[in-house]
Amino acid sequence: MFKNKTFLGIIVARENSKRLKKKNIKNLLGKPLIFHTINNAKNTNFLDRLVISSESRSILKIAKKFNCEIPFIRPAYLSTDKIGAPEVVYHALKKIKKSYDYVVLLQPTSPLRSSKDIDNAIIKIVNTKATSLFSVYHSKEIEKFPIRLVRNLIRRIKKSSKKKSNYYLNGAIYICKTNFFLKKKTFYHNKSIPFFMPKNRSIDIDTAKEFNQATTFLRIKNC
Repeated sequence: MFKNKTFLGIIVARENSKRLKKKNIKNLLGKPLIFHTINNAKNTNFLDRLVISSESRSILKIAKKFNCEIPFIRPAYLSTDKIGAPEVVYHALKKIKKSYDYVVLLQPTSPLRSSKDIDNAIIKIVNTKATSLFSVYHSKEIEKFPIRLVRNLIRRIKKSSKKKSNYYLNGAIYICKTNFFLKKKTFYHNKSIPFFMPKNRSIDIDTAKEFNQATTFLRIKNC
């Protein structure tokens, strides 16, 4: 809780990842990839509850081992590569009876995001009274992120920054007022704001190369 506002954290993870097979349970420095997100989320100051949405028995078994709540098993029709995270989050919110002021989406493919990143994002969305927030990073290079989906929001990011360089979605943190999300089923809104993160904590793992990069950064961080 922060300033009397409550926050529900949702980790979304399916087994059959398309490019890097079973990446969510792939070993990253001695722990399954998903562990790093669970661990960071559980060490925040402001998340009131943390749950996982998955169809995979293997993933759910790991989540249980690391004390992440499993209130339901995600149905198979919501576990294909044609289903986006918003649909999965919407299903989770409908399954969870208790109401929360904000929903926080945390994807296991961003293992370098820190507990402090999550807390600072929560502080920012509450203090600015924004409807939603998404994490971004700065880069001079063109990256793979779906600009077509957030073109107008990216323009807003550029306007909100004094720097002339470009910013890109990193997929690490999404926060939205729950009532808005349940109505619109999206994290994007004309009152969305960016949350800036450094590039070395912004790897969104989709390939073996990105997995190796995350391994290197995490090893340096733990030294």
